[in-house]
Amino acid sequence: MSGSVKKLGQSGPIRKLLDLWHRHPKIAQFITYFLVGNLATLVQVVLIPVLQPVFEATGLVDVDLHLFGPIGDPAAVTTVTVAGETVTGLNPYYVFNFTAGPVNTLVHTTLNGITGDYLAHGGLAYFLATFIPLILSQVVSFFMQRKVTFKSDGNVAWQAMWYFLAFCVITVGANALYGVYQPWLYSTIGEGPGGLVAAFLQCCIAFWVFFPIMKIIFPESKSQS
Repeated sequence: MSGSVKKLGQSGPIRKLLDLWHRHPKIAQFITYFLVGNLATLVQVVLIPVLQPVFEATGLVDVDLHLFGPIGDPAAVTTVTVAGETVTGLNPYYVFNFTAGPVNTLVHTTLNGITGDYLAHGGLAYFLATFIPLILSQVVSFFMQRKVTFKSDGNVAWQAMWYFLAFCVITVGANALYGVYQPWLYSTIGEGPGGLVAAFLQCCIAFWVFFPIMKIIFPESKSQS
């Protein structure tokens, strides 16, 4: 039995896979990048549904957070469907749009000099529940992509700075899109699942944009070249 296993490892499909892996280092590198990225995403998937109810139970849900906007009409209106009921409220477009109040409820407030019923997005509570897992996942991604995927031995402080700058630019871009699909997701499949899908979409955007950037940030170690 042990001889068969040894033979399988030497000349069987495992050996062939290893040969392919070594013959195509660029493909192997991308697969490794993909696997490490999924591990980082798993951190978000696990933490977001845990942190959402925790922060929602605090007063932070009643704290507004609006950054980079409004873009377009400050009196823009959005209609969502929650538990079979239609909810329509003012919803000006911000890159980071976390109007205070329970998600997809109406709150009477004044924003941009316009008073009315605004569609709520969970306030600072939902911002933290989304971005704490995002930051932690990026810490995991930074160290693992650096050493496991790209096998880089460059200056870690310098690489961390450029990684952080790239992360900020990509995050702002991803959140600009987030403001488009988040209300629809939350109203269609609920807050919990909607939050997970929204986080997954953000990760997908970051995944494809980050790969070529990481190849620049993490130059291959001289001993590996």
